[in-house]
Amino acid sequence: MIKIVFLGTTSGVPTKKRNLPAIFMMYKDERMLFDCGEGTQRQLMEKNLKFMKIDRIFISHWHADHFAGLLGLVQTMSLENRSEPLCIYGPTRSKEFVEQLLNIGYFERGFEVKVTELDEGDVVDCGEYEIIPFRVEHRIPALGFVFNEKEKLSANMKKAAKFGLATSPLIGDLKEGKTIKHKGKIITPKDILETHKGIKIAYTGDTKYTENIVKFAKNADVLISDSTFSSDFEERAGDFKHSTSDQAAQIAKKAGVKKLVLTHISRRYQEKNNSEKKLLDDAKKVFKNTILAKDFLEMTVK
Repeated sequence: MIKIVFLGTTSGVPTKKRNLPAIFMMYKDERMLFDCGEGTQRQLMEKNLKFMKIDRIFISHWHADHFAGLLGLVQTMSLENRSEPLCIYGPTRSKEFVEQLLNIGYFERGFEVKVTELDEGDVVDCGEYEIIPFRVEHRIPALGFVFNEKEKLSANMKKAAKFGLATSPLIGDLKEGKTIKHKGKIITPKDILETHKGIKIAYTGDTKYTENIVKFAKNADVLISDSTFSSDFEERAGDFKHSTSDQAAQIAKKAGVKKLVLTHISRRYQEKNNSEKKLLDDAKKVFKNTILAKDFLEMTVK
């Protein structure tokens, strides 16, 4: 199970209702951020999300609306006596930009910040899950990310009972790939164990429509997509290398995802005049299981 909290869902400029881009995810006891726009630490505090326990931050690209919250967050972590390393991942030049950002002003960190530059083809192995970066098409080098929970083995308890193993610790040996002998019978892992697909979540960051997202989002449980504009601004979206909400829906449909979440919403779309509805309506014409993200929207994916 993974918990997702949208901390910022606007694009470029914050509004009274929407903060700059940031998505919090928690898998078991591990906490991570995808992008960290200005104001992210206050959003974390507002939801009591224990920001001190965040160990990994993934920056999709180095436009300020996606990274400007890093400086304040790191300084607060240090003021709160953090000692554990913080890992930051991003596209090319990430080491250079983090070094510049964290050395602004007079400040001494009390912990290590480790920066890793990623490109498509790399994998961040986190034990029970992995983060897979992929290239998207924006005005500067930019990445999308896939959270991919590794396949799990579990015992089919009906099959286990037939072998007299329903409550036996020997099931642990089978999960380790061992063949066992029990009550005179030879039992192999495939006799009892079943493989279950893990959770998959794809996040595009900022991008225009590209088939590469379809490839990496294939069969995802959730696709979180750039949806800066509605369909009547398709040319403008292309010029600025962003997506329209119906283009996001086309990707969701082609990729066979279960749910689409629209985010990175231009400030031209407001709840008060119902213009946000245009984004959702455009997407739902193509892909019905679509929702429009708002700040502090929470989702649980099982």
